[in-house]
Amino acid sequence: MKQLLWLVFVAVSFPFAHVRAQITEDTTFSLDGVEVRTGRKSAAPVGNTLDFIYLTKSALLKNQGNTFINTLEKLPGISSINTGVGISKPVIRGLSLNRVIVNEYGIKQEGQQWGVDHGLEIDQFNVDRVEVLKGPVSVLYGSDGIGGVINVLPPLIPEKNTFGGEALVNYKSNNDLFSASVRLQQNTNDFYTIVRATWQDYGSYRVPADEFTYNSYKLPIYNRRLKNTAGKERSISVLNGIRRKWGHSSLYLSNYNQDAGFFTGAFGIPRAYQLTDDGKPRNIGLPRQMINHFKAVSNTHFHFHRNILELDLGYQHNRRQELSQPHAHGNGPAPEGNLALQLDLHTLTGNVRYKFHPTEAWEVITGVSVQHQENVRDGYEFLIPAYKVTQGGVYVFSEYRFTNRFLISGGIRADAADQKADRSYIYLYNEAGEQTGAQQRSPYIRRDYVNGSGSLGLAWTIAEQWKLKANAGSAYRIPAMVELTANGVHHGTFRHEMGDSSLRAERGYMLDAGLYFQKGRIKVDATPFLNYFSNYIYLRPSARFSSLPEAGQVYLYTQAQALFTGFESNVDIEITPSLNNRLSFEYVWNRNLDTRVPLPFTPPFSALNEIEYKPKIFRPLLHDLFLAVSGQYFAAQRRVDTNEPETDGYFLLHFSAGNTFTTGKHKLSLLVQLRNLTNARYLNNMSRYRILNLPEQGFNTQVILRYEF
Repeated sequence: MKQLLWLVFVAVSFPFAHVRAQITEDTTFSLDGVEVRTGRKSAAPVGNTLDFIYLTKSALLKNQGNTFINTLEKLPGISSINTGVGISKPVIRGLSLNRVIVNEYGIKQEGQQWGVDHGLEIDQFNVDRVEVLKGPVSVLYGSDGIGGVINVLPPLIPEKNTFGGEALVNYKSNNDLFSASVRLQQNTNDFYTIVRATWQDYGSYRVPADEFTYNSYKLPIYNRRLKNTAGKERSISVLNGIRRKWGHSSLYLSNYNQDAGFFTGAFGIPRAYQLTDDGKPRNIGLPRQMINHFKAVSNTHFHFHRNILELDLGYQHNRRQELSQPHAHGNGPAPEGNLALQLDLHTLTGNVRYKFHPTEAWEVITGVSVQHQENVRDGYEFLIPAYKVTQGGVYVFSEYRFTNRFLISGGIRADAADQKADRSYIYLYNEAGEQTGAQQRSPYIRRDYVNGSGSLGLAWTIAEQWKLKANAGSAYRIPAMVELTANGVHHGTFRHEMGDSSLRAERGYMLDAGLYFQKGRIKVDATPFLNYFSNYIYLRPSARFSSLPEAGQVYLYTQAQALFTGFESNVDIEITPSLNNRLSFEYVWNRNLDTRVPLPFTPPFSALNEIEYKPKIFRPLLHDLFLAVSGQYFAAQRRVDTNEPETDGYFLLHFSAGNTFTTGKHKLSLLVQLRNLTNARYLNNMSRYRILNLPEQGFNTQVILRYEF
């Protein structure tokens, strides 16, 4: 039935149009306010041979999801791992966690990203411009750049001697979300300041179900709300800078705070008495997580004729606290308080890049990057020890344009890293509760790594309508400390995780291609990819259960050969100047070549079709009016890892509309989204809660009102 609904939707919305046009060297494919650029240069230090997607503020608001990463999911090849509606992690072509880099203002975001239940500590209203890169980018970004990179770019510098800002309010009906964000900016003789403050509160979200099944037991969902999935977010940031003929320099300070509840049955075994409605859907009880992320970033660019020297310096302090009801471990005394786990991560980062042109057709980028981390733990649960990691790299990336139709790029990189962690112990007690000794929980670690990577790419305009891009590269990733040292309950993932101190660095070999066609009002692109890993690190379920209370099955970090392949494709047809149809597909296929089974958390095949209508009526009042209907089809995911549940396919229908009213230098924008119009009940293969057979968010109305002055 779901497949039939999708086919009917496509058939109705995808008429054939015969049109004409010419392709240029700077081809741009539009996707609902998003530019899929195939020729223009990126603002980030990458070449023309890599495809990248660029999003503006208006596109982000127009497609806004529950989180910043959910907003990007409309892009082909991008998905997310979700825990409820307030926590999500990026997935690019099936790769996630420490394989996807998120940069904010040139500094890699560091916030315990190895955890599937750890979200991204970035205020989504404070993102003005974003670039998403897919393919072999380790040469430019180093370890963790295997899957791709999401670059959050600084806002545009305000015009000289101006003052302005914006006020934004947001409402979502499903979980009674209210949020407000205010920005003020001024520029006095090119000394500028931009201040942003955001506040957001939401209640437990609603699902189209009255019960769920866990281990053959049917458990209630009172009032169709998942208890204790409420949350709060607070964020403030200040950007100060100066612009001169020699370049510009800025200092960015931000503090992000989140307090989010986990579904009451998410830690340990769900029980009916825990799910009783307390009549307070905005209440945040136990279990919950509290996160505070402070960041200071300095960016300086010096311009020397056509050459540029860029300096980035950053400091981050990420404090993550997980709170739950205490458990007595063995015969020892019960813990005091509710602080199960606290991780304090301090990160110092430095980047230097120099871009120069030996000739008109030849561009070279060379750079050095250094990072030092210290992580300290606290709480009555043990998962990972305190540790220190220092790593750095040097690279050269070059691009040469033979003609206006053909260019090549290539680069090499060398990296070194050092990891240290002390032994960790837990105390042992006898039946009388007396301490009798200690047992090692994690080993002493001192690991050094040296890695190299390279890439080679080309961009070729074959004919007026055809363009080809291809990239080949090697990639690497040093093991995260959790993969080497973990030994304890990770409640947010419903399991006992155990590391392996003998794991080697991941090594991957990647092929990436793109074929683009444009003729008249029709644009088509297809981007297949192939990634092979000789020692891919993943969590494998073991045949034993943990001795710790409510810890479940023991999962072991291990390595195997792995293969990832798939494609993304877009078709964009301008039926009339006012009516546009967009159709996109994406598919990821992977396999553990040692066990001959798929890898966990693989997104299923999906297709998105959207019709957008921009009527030319009542102008100039409704100059920016748009109406859009979209349908999303997600296939069943039967290719799952051992002990990973399968999910059925589903179809979602959405509607959106909006307009911007302009008076002089003042703008008032109204955006409305109706998500999951049919209130479909479905399980998301990329959701942590699917392990409990919990359905996803039901029908949701979102209203955004934005005033710019």
